Formats: sequence, structure tokens, C-alpha cells
Amino acid sequence: MTDCTGLLQHAVHSVPNRRLGYTTDDNARALIVATQQYEKSNSPEDLKLAIKYLSFIHYAHTSQGRFRNEMNFQRDFLDEQGTEDCYGRAMWACGYAASSKLPENVRIVARKLFVDSIGTAADLNSPRARAYTILGMYHFLRGCQDEIGIADKIDALADTLVAGYQHYSEGNWRWFEPYLTYGNSILALGMFMASQVTGKPKHRRIVEDVLGFLTDTLFVEGRLEVIGNDGWYVRGGKRAWFDQQSIDAGYAVLLYAYLYKFTQEKHFLELAHIANKWFFGANRVGLWVYDPESKGCYDAIAPWGLNLNQGAEACVAYLLAQQIMQSILMDES
Repeated sequence: MTDCTGLLQHAVHSVPNRRLGYTTDDNARALIVATQQYEKSNSPEDLKLAIKYLSFIHYAHTSQGRFRNEMNFQRDFLDEQGTEDCYGRAMWACGYAASSKLPENVRIVARKLFVDSIGTAADLNSPRARAYTILGMYHFLRGCQDEIGIADKIDALADTLVAGYQHYSEGNWRWFEPYLTYGNSILALGMFMASQVTGKPKHRRIVEDVLGFLTDTLFVEGRLEVIGNDGWYVRGGKRAWFDQQSIDAGYAVLLYAYLYKFTQEKHFLELAHIANKWFFGANRVGLWVYDPESKGCYDAIAPWGLNLNQGAEACVAYLLAQQIMQSILMDES
């Protein structure tokens, strides 16, 4: 799926679909995967991939501190400014790379992109963009001095999520929005990471509340049931059971695995394992979403079975999930 430009967005089955080009969204997530792999392998091949994905993000960066998103196969961007979520994903990736074990001359580029774009964070309206950006800020703080008030910015973004929670929570609905759509686990993970930095009781209380709600919603009859994008789940309405996207399963694994790594509470590890089994047949259709032949991942599960395309989003989500589960195994071995 990766060529000389970056990670291609879509595939026809397991064949890259060059007609649909690339996105910064996918290359940002791929930068995290490649960086994590390089940190384990110290391999020149993994470093080359990380540099390629970072170079894509660098090219997508604008003078306004945002990131263009959609690029055609001829390397022309199709938008002047990407979505807020695109910005958040790029900041997540740059924050992670800036504090990683990549060579210093590579980390400098990621750090500059992050710092040059951080001013945009205060203007975000999308809760997911805020959560992605919090993740980037959290990882940035791991290895970079806080000379630009990152901790305060995390606090401010967390308070915007709190405001959404307070506005939309009602009865048994304890969430940041009046609906559950895509990337729900990222919202919870961003709030959790923020609470680790701020230490504020109000942040911790809301983390507990939304985690209880999300866990009760996502885990049904002992398996992961991510919200289907064929209708989503609006407060007071019926949830959609299809199409369940691989990206949401991958994010669920990330959430519960990170919760375990930070708290060492065994039930979070159990939930991470259950979520990860979604890729290996423990899902609503009882089919493997991971393809052992191509080493890729199918895009989604549908009422008739599998969406047989293996796009970048699904494949990278699968890899993110496997990396964090492997890191837990390594920590405990």
C-alpha cells in the first residue's frame, strides 16, 4: 500500500487503488505504526517508512498551521485545508514522532511541525480533533520540554470535552455528544490521557463515567460490537449493528490496552483481548477480518459478511492494535 509518495488510501480487495490517491489521515496513522516498529527493530527499512510518512505530512502542512488532506495520484492536493480531524491525527503523529527513538534529525522535523501548528488547537470545534490533539500533546510531553505550555493546553482542551459531556449527558446517556459515531474510543482515550496530565478530580470523574457508558455499549454478549456506520447510534434511537469498521475495533483495542498499561487493572486487559479478537472472528458475523494471506485487514463487516476491500485505514488500525497488544506481552514477559 506504500509507494514512493506515501500510503495509498484505498484498495480493491488487496490491490492498491491508485485512482483514489492518498490522505494525510492515513499517512499520519502510518507514521505512528512505522515509528513504533522502528523503536523495536532499529531497522533501516522501518526508518525509511517513517521518514516517508513524515515527509507526506510535512508536504501537507500549511502556513496557517493546518494540514491538507486529500491528494490524488498525480500528487496534487484536492483541498486547501483538511478537516479538523485531519489536523488532530497529524498532531497525534507528529507529537508521537517528536518524542520517539527516531534519529534526532527526523525528530526535529516532527517537533517543528507540531510546534508550528499548536496554536490552531484552541480553535478546534470537533471533539475528536480535540482528543487526537490531546494524544499528540501527551506523547510530545514524554520527550520534549514543555516550553510552550502544552500541559495548560491539554487542560483547556479537556475542559472543552467536559463542556460537551455536561451539555449532552442525560439519564443513562453519559457521553460527549448526542450520538455515537466513528472513533468513539479515541474520545474516551483522549479524556483519559488528559486526566493523567491534569490530575483534576473532575476530569477523572468524567473518565470513569464515559468509560462505564462506552464499555456497556461496546461489549455485548462477551464480544466487541462497535457502532455501525449504517445509521450510527443517536441518543434515544436504535443503534446500527452494521457496517462495523475495522478502524473502530482498532481504536477500542488501543483504549483498553492503554487503560491497562496505566492502571494495571486486569479487567481492562481482558477487554483489550476481547476487542482484539474482533479481528479474528469474535464478531457479529463470526468471520476473520484479518487476512492471513495478504497480511492485511478487511475494511468492515456487513450483514452479508465482509467488505473485502483492504484499505489503509483498516490495515493501519489492525497494526496499531497488534503493536500495543504485543507491547503488553513484552512488558509482562
